[in-house]
Amino acid sequence: MGEVLNGTIICQQLVKSTMQARILVCFLTLSLLSVSWAVPVMGEVESDGPEQIHLALSEQSSEMVVTWITSSHTGGGVEWGLSAISLNNSVLGVNHTYTADDWEGVVHDAVMDPLLPGTEYFYRVGDEVGGWSAVYSFSTAPADDSRVRIGLIGDMDETDGARDVVSEMASQNLDLVLFAGDLSYAYDSARFWDKVDGDEWDDWGRLYQQVSANTPTMFAVGNHENEEQDGCEGCGFQAYLNRVNMPYAASGSNSEFWYSFNYSLFHIISISTEHDFENGSAQHQWLSQDLELATLDREAHPWVLVFFHRPMYSSTSGGHGSDLEVRSALESLLVQHSVDIVITGHDHNYERTFPVNSSQAYQTNTSQFVNPKAPIHLVVGTGGRVLYRYDSSEPEWSAAYDSTTHGYGVLELLNKDALQFTFYDDEHGDVVDTFTISRGDPVTSENTVNYQPESTTLEIVMTIILILFALYLASWLYRIFRFQFTEK
Repeated sequence: MGEVLNGTIICQQLVKSTMQARILVCFLTLSLLSVSWAVPVMGEVESDGPEQIHLALSEQSSEMVVTWITSSHTGGGVEWGLSAISLNNSVLGVNHTYTADDWEGVVHDAVMDPLLPGTEYFYRVGDEVGGWSAVYSFSTAPADDSRVRIGLIGDMDETDGARDVVSEMASQNLDLVLFAGDLSYAYDSARFWDKVDGDEWDDWGRLYQQVSANTPTMFAVGNHENEEQDGCEGCGFQAYLNRVNMPYAASGSNSEFWYSFNYSLFHIISISTEHDFENGSAQHQWLSQDLELATLDREAHPWVLVFFHRPMYSSTSGGHGSDLEVRSALESLLVQHSVDIVITGHDHNYERTFPVNSSQAYQTNTSQFVNPKAPIHLVVGTGGRVLYRYDSSEPEWSAAYDSTTHGYGVLELLNKDALQFTFYDDEHGDVVDTFTISRGDPVTSENTVNYQPESTTLEIVMTIILILFALYLASWLYRIFRFQFTEK
């Protein structure tokens, strides 16, 4: 959904030199304009072509769910295969719409199945009537202990910072993303317009498609998904529930707001701090049962991650800080079942704790944690919103903090006995913080990773080529115009 400026007027203004020169100059001018101005148009869904494409894991490891949005077209499906030119599998999608926050559009879902583990697939969505998307690709989870890269992020919106974060994440060759809530901030617009703006979801979906069309993203719900709290009576979480398709039934959950799944050697749990999580609640009972099953399955899935929105540990002074209610209700459960890492957002900064339980920190003199006694907590609310200040009175449990840059985390499975985490900034992909966790022996330099996006060099080269081309075209046009005025 880009707009290309009309080059006819420009061409008519070119000098009357030879016919060949005029044609060539018009062609080059139009080509340059089509590159420069073919940018997404923010606002309501204006085309029936597929947009806001995102992947998600399904109930079965042999499946991948793809979701996309059109303005009104209700047909379409997905085609996929092992190469971009051989999409020889297809299935029709199902569609629905919703009316909360005055949104108009159609949400489509389709399931690609069966898929092989550790395999790259190519796909496109749509049909001949409404139009096809571009061809995208994704890789399924490996069946062995091959290296896996999981992105961690929260609190995004569609700000300049968010655009930088999304661009950097898209270059990281991630296998999976865990999103710790506060996606589009659609309800936040009610403060200025007296109503929730459903178009904010569309704007965010177009932006995040850079990541989500090629990498499955699993979500935890945040407070800004609860649109009912400010200006949209009766539509709390409705946009989220209609746009996000999370697999909950297979893990014994009766709610899309809490669920778990296995991925590679990980058991990953998503819970909601926007719903009742106290002891005795349905969510707490489910979490306790799920963690018990995960403990029995540690041989097959030795690493346990839990992600949700509100942090148990946060030392920010300009934001929300530690949520003591969440800590009181859930921390002992996570420690009891040896959860490895807790991922949260809500506070717009980066922070990492040492292994911590009841504010007592362990192994505080290292960033290489061997058999830690308690979970390490991460705050990654750095997806794009305004950053919060840091409390200068650093608590004992706080190992690293940064409130100066947006960014994202990458958790990498090095082997069945070791993980490495790295937090990158959003501008240059520089490393802000890193640590490792291992079972048995410490992680050595031989099996740690200093990942650099593969596309960085290519992007630099292409940028230089485009700049040189633009300069050459400008000088050529200048010479032609100067020749015209000289003739006169």
